[in-house]
Amino acid sequence: MKNYKILITITAISSMLVMSCSNGGSSVNASTDSTSETGGNDGSAVNVKSKVLMELFTSTTCGPCFPQNTTLNNYLNPESSVYADDLADDWIVLRYHVWWPSAGDPYYDWNTAPVIDRESYYSVGYVPHMFVQGQVDAGGTAAGWRTQARLAVDGVSPFNIQMTGTRDGYNLSGNVNVSSAGDVNNLGFRLFVAVTHDNSQYQAPNGQTVFDQTFIDFLTIDNSSGSVSYGEPLNLGVNETFTKSYNWTLDSNWPANSGVSWSAEDLNLVAFVQFDNSGPNEKKIFQVEALSFD
Repeated sequence: MKNYKILITITAISSMLVMSCSNGGSSVNASTDSTSETGGNDGSAVNVKSKVLMELFTSTTCGPCFPQNTTLNNYLNPESSVYADDLADDWIVLRYHVWWPSAGDPYYDWNTAPVIDRESYYSVGYVPHMFVQGQVDAGGTAAGWRTQARLAVDGVSPFNIQMTGTRDGYNLSGNVNVSSAGDVNNLGFRLFVAVTHDNSQYQAPNGQTVFDQTFIDFLTIDNSSGSVSYGEPLNLGVNETFTKSYNWTLDSNWPANSGVSWSAEDLNLVAFVQFDNSGPNEKKIFQVEALSFD
């Protein structure tokens, strides 16, 4: 009965530097653009366009990961001949580095627990391995990832995410605002806010030298059930907005490897709403937004 209620409710709302450790750099203010509405003109919250989150599991010790990461980078690079200009504005990538096929990936070693949690959540099994909107297994090739992104790109969502913030050296502070077009109280939605980094340089064992969208940490941790969850419960009524304030500082020694060079200017935030309950919408990501501090 609980799952039936969840299905009906969701259906209803869906229809309505250069050195091994960076110097901090100057202070930068950032905000996201307004998300396009898809319907409604009565002043109430309405469905909006849903951006696409693709979570990639990869490793610096994985040989096949290098060419697939390179092709993915080219799809997202405006100067590339294979640039996916029909997707790029709405395609958000989050790359988790794992601990196989061999140990020694510095990006994984820095913060292991949340990566282990997400790997277990999706039962990843091999790398490279991409998951789209939490539900679609897009496999291990960049061509397949692009295909699945194109299938997902025109979706709509009852959730709207807007982000503002300031980077002051290694510190990120600001707000993530999530509004809902429908009543989603006690249904099992969670808000995740992740810190990522672009354009770090590292001569990896697999030959890759530049790393983008690299996961560092989650800013949303929930201990209320007695165990750790990296997403916070999201309970909203119709037209309500939840504000998640953040104030987080990166250790200047990240990722504790003298062979990695990077800049604090390349820090980003990725916020997404995921349905963490059973039924046909299990693990579905309903909305995602990214904020760059460069």
